[in-house]
Amino acid sequence: MGSDQHVAILGQGYAVPDIIRGNDAPIFDWLKKHSPSGSDLFNGLKYRRVLPTADGVIDIMTTACEHALHQARAKPEHVDMIIGAGSVSSYVAPNDLAVVHHKLGLPASCRILPINSDYSTFQDGLRLATDLVRCGTARHVLVACGNNWTHFMDYHEPVSLAASDGAGAALVGRTHDAHCFRLIDWDNETQSQWYGAFRMAPRPVSHDRFTKPLMKLDDKTGQEAFKAFGLKAPGPLIQRLLSRHGLSGQDITLITHQTSKMVQDAWAAEIQPAHYISTLEEFGDMVSSSVPVNLAKCHAEIRTRYLVLLGIGMEMHATALLLERG
Repeated sequence: MGSDQHVAILGQGYAVPDIIRGNDAPIFDWLKKHSPSGSDLFNGLKYRRVLPTADGVIDIMTTACEHALHQARAKPEHVDMIIGAGSVSSYVAPNDLAVVHHKLGLPASCRILPINSDYSTFQDGLRLATDLVRCGTARHVLVACGNNWTHFMDYHEPVSLAASDGAGAALVGRTHDAHCFRLIDWDNETQSQWYGAFRMAPRPVSHDRFTKPLMKLDDKTGQEAFKAFGLKAPGPLIQRLLSRHGLSGQDITLITHQTSKMVQDAWAAEIQPAHYISTLEEFGDMVSSSVPVNLAKCHAEIRTRYLVLLGIGMEMHATALLLERG
């Protein structure tokens, strides 16, 4: 790699379904009537996007990838690896990412690498993609996420209030363009004692029958994990990451997983970014896809030299990436 080249995001893209679900949708009637415990955690939402069928996640992932390739002026045959996940996939294995590979016409030499790390799949994929290109294992890596979780909710539980569908993608490769964001550092906070507090899993109906996978905040530990980890862990994590580079919140644009205004207000107060990009009211909680969708949709809004991408995971973990341009 030449001295004037760096590994960066060459292009990004996103796609969301056409169907819009507002707060007045009949599917929320039971929750409005009964207001179960935890309903207050999911505030600040107005609209969500909903796929007609769960397998439609493949189409929006494909579209997001096509946009990313087009913006990067790259062709499918240039891609050496596709990393990410369609969630919830049609099968436990293989992942729907394989169908996206086929629909894009990626070459047979292009490796498919699914990552099972909702809600930080995009951040994890972007970090791996950067490392792979830097070390010469790959020339171009496509990172793609899609989520269809509106079809995997129990609409008697408050977490369903935030659910929305979407897909985002980015192409990583070498470039001379200093305006492209490049990954310069990352940090992570894992508190695995919260395992199972947030989960996507089938539920028993009888001794030998189960539901489809459904999102769940555990009745005993879910709200506690939401408040003790979800609200409190990301702020110190990002401050630690920024301090290594002599930066503060005022130096960055922040793009995060989005689930409620309560959460975003807590993060904003702790981090105090120069600009906080959110589409919570418009698009709701798109799980792993929230960050890549907002990165692609709102890229022109980014005025700062530095960018932080934050994801939360179910273990629980929080992962933050620091990117720079210019």
